[in-house]
Amino acid sequence: MKIVHTSDWHIGRRWKGIQRFDELEAVLDHLAAFIEEESIDLVLHTGDVFESRNPPAEAEQLVNRFLVRVGRSGAQMLVIAGNHDDPLRLDARSLLTEFVNVQILGRPRPASQGGTRTLATRRGEQAVVAALPFASPGAWVSALDLAGEEASARSKYARMFERAVQNLCGPFRPDAVNLLMAHTHVEGALFGESERRVHIAEDWAASPKALPSTASYIALGHLHKPQKIAGPAPAYYAGSLLQMDFGEAGEEKSFVAVTVSPAKPATIEHVPYAGGRPLVDLRASLAELEQTADRYRAGWLRVTVPLTERDPDLNRKVRELLPNALVVRAELPEVEEPPDVRQETGLSPVEHYGAYHLRVHQRQATPDVLETFQNFYDQAFSGED
Repeated sequence: MKIVHTSDWHIGRRWKGIQRFDELEAVLDHLAAFIEEESIDLVLHTGDVFESRNPPAEAEQLVNRFLVRVGRSGAQMLVIAGNHDDPLRLDARSLLTEFVNVQILGRPRPASQGGTRTLATRRGEQAVVAALPFASPGAWVSALDLAGEEASARSKYARMFERAVQNLCGPFRPDAVNLLMAHTHVEGALFGESERRVHIAEDWAASPKALPSTASYIALGHLHKPQKIAGPAPAYYAGSLLQMDFGEAGEEKSFVAVTVSPAKPATIEHVPYAGGRPLVDLRASLAELEQTADRYRAGWLRVTVPLTERDPDLNRKVRELLPNALVVRAELPEVEEPPDVRQETGLSPVEHYGAYHLRVHQRQATPDVLETFQNFYDQAFSGED
């Protein structure tokens, strides 16, 4: 059986004032083409399809086109909700997507109520999939638990996760490909730089000991850094679709391609996504940027410019050279603490400004600067009695 594991798309996320729909469309086109060309049997999505519970229409259209395309390819697909998704809306969406062989689980449920699904591929192979969407700490840990010992409450979360996994994996069969998919933080996994620890902080984590040894493959979502989890069966976070923030600059994003048969070891391959613009952390002087700007037009940039003194026009200068610079930072030399300039009473406004300029810039304001301030001040208060 040929399986693709993808996760954490965060479609609809606005970042640094931009939407990245063109990149997302290109990456999803590459992923769909791989599924078609490789005759993939089963696609697993482990949550955070959308960035928010109420995504923009463009985000929903992009996802819907992908789901229909995958369904038409002949592959089966199973999606679980992540902490960014609206579980009720995803459950409602599944009523339609099942017509194109895409099943969606928004809310956690026991095996007997659809939490574990048996899927038959076009080749007649069978997969038993234990699916555990995101469950918030509040779903398993009450306010009374939190009012007691905090460590005990965190331990209860881990125990409840383990019980849920045991229940969902109960229907596993030796003659089928047995799969667990979950959206959670497993203890010991590494957070990416873009992670927002809102719903599950590092302490609210499942134990890797809860992962079943009877699984052929364990597909995990929630963390954006692609990584393997040590456990009794092959377990992987697929990671995010795009580099999500500059802390992930240079990090290769990939999905997991799995080939597996019942009772046989899985073959794992990480396939890099194509179509996303790289994030680049660039440090260069203005002169160096002028000489090398053409090299950096393909990605999104965070530019740090070493300066000897403040330049209020730095943003404009950099963005004229590199319109794709989303963040521009000045790197100034370390200076001693500014002098303690005591504010004397009875000073005029322009004298107050002169003292402020000295305190901030460590040099006297020029006569032209003081004259400009005086003109602005006079214009601002010209209407006063």
